Amino acid sequence: MLNRFEKEVQAVKLQNIEKDLNAVARQISREEDSLKNEKVTVRIHRDSRPELKRIFSFPGIVISIPISFLREVTFENELSAVIALELAQVQRRELAREMEKNENSTFFGDLSIFHFSQKSRGESIELGTKLMYAGGYDPRGMVALFQKYASYYVDTESSSAQKELKFYVKEAQKAKNDFLPSLQPIVRSNDFLRMKKELKNITFLIYPFLPS
Repeated sequence: MLNRFEKEVQAVKLQNIEKDLNAVARQISREEDSLKNEKVTVRIHRDSRPELKRIFSFPGIVISIPISFLREVTFENELSAVIALELAQVQRRELAREMEKNENSTFFGDLSIFHFSQKSRGESIELGTKLMYAGGYDPRGMVALFQKYASYYVDTESSSAQKELKFYVKEAQKAKNDFLPSLQPIVRSNDFLRMKKELKNITFLIYPFLPS
């Protein structure tokens, strides 16, 4: 399935930024016994079409993040929440279970294999929050992530999508409350600030119509 995704979706090769993204993934995965020995690869893809403006993750573990979303991320805990949520979904075999049920799967549209149930997504939010907290990130980033989704995704303009997002925000807030406030959470490391600066310049070249 990953091979088919790579043929259908154009990757954006940004070596330094991918290095930083993979460092965040290692920071999170090394604290979890079932993930610490797994190789996690985080990639970036071009998202010139609305259906590509979402994060994809595959068993293996490969996570692909749209470049425009990286541009929207303000704090490092939001970025860690993205990666932790995808790690949780892979660990819980969400995609693998959908693949077992759907032989002729598609990546995009209403029948996308990545449309997981609210219950499954809620459970992944809980696990993802645990993962990011163990990695030293402020769990409030998971709440901020789903609040940010409300303005990022084109398909969240419908009332049903807004209702679903509110459910996820509530689940993230509930998961956050299970942990004490981090004493020294990672907020904006030097690597993160450097990544954002480089990303801004590169993204402008790729999407010159976006405001700086």
